[in-house]
Amino acid sequence: MSIELTSFELSSEALIGSLLALCAIFAFCRSLLVDDVICIPGKTKHNWKSIKILEKPCYCNACEVLLTPSAGLFCDCCGICTHSTNACTKKMDNSRCKDKWIRSEKAMRHLWVRGNLPVGVVCAACDDEIDYHATAGLFGWRCAWCHRCYHNNCYKRIDTRAECDMGEFRDMIFPPYCIVAARTRESVRLHLAGIKPPNIEGWEPLIVIANTKSGSSTGSDAVSLLRGYLHPLQVMELGSRGPQDAMQWAAKASPRPCRVLVAGGDGTVGWVLNTIYSLNIKPIPSVAIMPLGTGNDLSRVMGWGPEPPSILNPVAILRNIKRAQSVNLDRFDLQVEKLHYRLPIQRHPIKTIHVYNYFSIGVDALVTYNFHKTRESRFYVLSSRIFNKLIYFGFGTQQIVQRDCERIEQKLDLYLDGQLVDLTELQSIIFLNIDSWGAGCKLCEISNLDAKTKIENSISDGVMEVFGLVSSFHMAQLQCGISKPVRIGQAKQIRIVIKAPCPMQSDGEPWMQPPADIQVQSRSQARMLKLES
Repeated sequence: MSIELTSFELSSEALIGSLLALCAIFAFCRSLLVDDVICIPGKTKHNWKSIKILEKPCYCNACEVLLTPSAGLFCDCCGICTHSTNACTKKMDNSRCKDKWIRSEKAMRHLWVRGNLPVGVVCAACDDEIDYHATAGLFGWRCAWCHRCYHNNCYKRIDTRAECDMGEFRDMIFPPYCIVAARTRESVRLHLAGIKPPNIEGWEPLIVIANTKSGSSTGSDAVSLLRGYLHPLQVMELGSRGPQDAMQWAAKASPRPCRVLVAGGDGTVGWVLNTIYSLNIKPIPSVAIMPLGTGNDLSRVMGWGPEPPSILNPVAILRNIKRAQSVNLDRFDLQVEKLHYRLPIQRHPIKTIHVYNYFSIGVDALVTYNFHKTRESRFYVLSSRIFNKLIYFGFGTQQIVQRDCERIEQKLDLYLDGQLVDLTELQSIIFLNIDSWGAGCKLCEISNLDAKTKIENSISDGVMEVFGLVSSFHMAQLQCGISKPVRIGQAKQIRIVIKAPCPMQSDGEPWMQPPADIQVQSRSQARMLKLES
């Protein structure tokens, strides 16, 4: 018996030891795969992209031969160019690129790149334009940080080892010397441990987040072009963890404020605004938009336009962000409590949805719902704004015949500021925070035409404007500006009792809503960058 007991004790100790070892291995592997902080590259490497993005003639920095668009690569961090062949690429791989972080430094040095200057650039020494077509080959010099350019002769007369002031956009850049990188006990990689604010007047760095699944390749191209003018790590694509990693830059920069550029649709912008709110980042970052979605209603209201520029000019984009003004945008909480209509009536826990643009119930939500189901299908292979609008048009035309949302007013009770509203026959009810719905339709503005009582829309007054649609054909008439919406009212507090399943959407994100008690109220505000024309 004593021998068996000793054996049991030894096996228990071995089992506990094995479990602890497995836990340690799991923690180590998890730290390698899912980090709570951003990884900082320990070795500076080039990030090669096709020169097709640049839309200009380029010469190889290795062999100085003119590159063809199909065989040319450029580093979107520092701007050097090379052939895609192994010999040239291998040679340029050993050349210096932008430093991602610098230990124990308080200033930057210029990073000089030969040739392939921007078109129409002016020499920083003599103020003469550098004629790009006058001399073939690698002509002139450019700093990859401050982007000052020089003629060959002017470059020989300057102090090339002088400190770099980061140029025109210095107040938007995270300098490598301000980044604190460290290794944790569980990881072998460097992580973003903190940010020491640099001594730059008006420093309000810009964080760029691009949804590369929106707008065909526009988001990816914007990322590549902006990396050349900013710190490469502050320009990032939207990954599986969403905007959370990007927002850590804003959290680490506190108490200094940050600006954020979101390249994507209304859904992507809302995702970023929700992340800022959930992480409770202070001060609240101000968000600018590069519209890549189908509707882009918030982008229209904030002055960034209905679609991205036909030519992506990173200098123009950054200058617009610098001159944009920060404004407040109401964030409405849509609290959903599901109901089961049997005695006694059963209620389910509350779910909260944040609304920034608008939400609606009825036919327009059903069209959006059908579109999203189509886009999520494995047969959906073509991603373009025009193709998406054609699909929307098809589903909208279908509802003229089917009328799945007829008499929507019988499926719900609507309370505005505590008063039950007597609704007429409708197929949709729309609740607006901004005066742009359905890809640019201004319902408030249209409603005010020839009206005795004007409706004033504000994005920061805590009030929603409520309108109705009588049919999907009425929706098409509004898009063409040949009809008016049904005025229902305005309210700060809204309650909707859904008595039968209805299609709903919030900022373009649709769902089928079963019976529920819905409360809507503005409880906080986001910060946006508004570009005045």
